[in-house]
Amino acid sequence: MSNASWRRRAGAAIIGCGIAVGLAWPSAGALAQEAEGWRLGVAQVPAAPVPGAKPRTPVRIEVLAMQATQGGAPVQAVALDQALTRLRDGELDAWTGVAPADAALPDGVRRQDVGWSASPLAIMRTDTDIHDWTALSGRTVCLSADGRYVGELSARFAAIEQVYPAAADALLALRTGQCDAAVADEDFLRELLKYPEWRKFSAQLAPYRKEKLTQLRRADLSAAGREALSRALSPAALRGEAREQARAIAFEVYLDQTVPDCH
Repeated sequence: MSNASWRRRAGAAIIGCGIAVGLAWPSAGALAQEAEGWRLGVAQVPAAPVPGAKPRTPVRIEVLAMQATQGGAPVQAVALDQALTRLRDGELDAWTGVAPADAALPDGVRRQDVGWSASPLAIMRTDTDIHDWTALSGRTVCLSADGRYVGELSARFAAIEQVYPAAADALLALRTGQCDAAVADEDFLRELLKYPEWRKFSAQLAPYRKEKLTQLRRADLSAAGREALSRALSPAALRGEAREQARAIAFEVYLDQTVPDCH
């Protein structure tokens, strides 16, 4: 499956335990026309799936937003320091990810904070005995390889990290009791928890640090380019992407989980 295949329109409904899920990714034709030939980057993109692997939705919202801006085309994986250099030299048009507020920007690079909380939120079963982050010491935490927190929970809280290929795999492990908690972006998990099937996993640890997404772009980008990027990362657009992202990942988890007989 290509990197953009999961962006194609798809529909699915499962009737049986009262669960129905429909997926329909919005069209990005207008943005794609404006973005033709653009060079857009993010800090990390998911690894290419192996042949025959199940479809998986990326957990980083900026991957979805930037690919939508490019009409579903893949975006570049560029580390922050490299992005700053390439933006300065005109080799990259825009980059979205987490950047320290005090990061020094080269001449010709502009910064704009994006209204998306990339702060770490933990979710657990409602009957958990974990009530603060320090209680994760020696406990298992499910993480997605394409997320932001691999290595951080073990270093900071002595948690036992179990890293899965994608968010759906990590969340499935939480649901099936293989982990004590799962950690991902706050805004993504809050959207996921709106689904009734996640009520039993709605115990939370509030973020221990605050982080917002940041967009960096060339100062000489055209007015049309600036407008297209601003629309792609506007609060309304991100809310729409987040709803579709949570719906898709919840559906991927559902498909992989053994569904009990409802009768």
